[in-house]
Amino acid sequence: MKFTRRAAAPILAGGIALAGLFGVGMGTASADPGRPCGTPNAPACAPAPQNNNWQQRGIDQARGDHQPFQYNGHRVEPMRAGNGDGWGFWFLGQWIRL
Repeated sequence: MKFTRRAAAPILAGGIALAGLFGVGMGTASADPGRPCGTPNAPACAPAPQNNNWQQRGIDQARGDHQPFQYNGHRVEPMRAGNGDGWGFWFLGQWIRL
């Protein structure tokens, strides 16, 4: 037991030292989160959200609310929840509330 412990400790320490020397994991350590928008040589900021006045919406604007749409590349159809919990859709076996 003492021999294997004495032999394994330097091998393990050497492996860690070699990994650090050759830069294993440097891709994660040097990840650049990017510049905030609106700074020089950076992409423009996203536009502000449109005025969504829910109280003044007409019937024509509301007709598209419960129509099928694309979610993560999948066509989904909203439906009423059976327990009266509003509207949602099933996505990969999980209920997504709208």
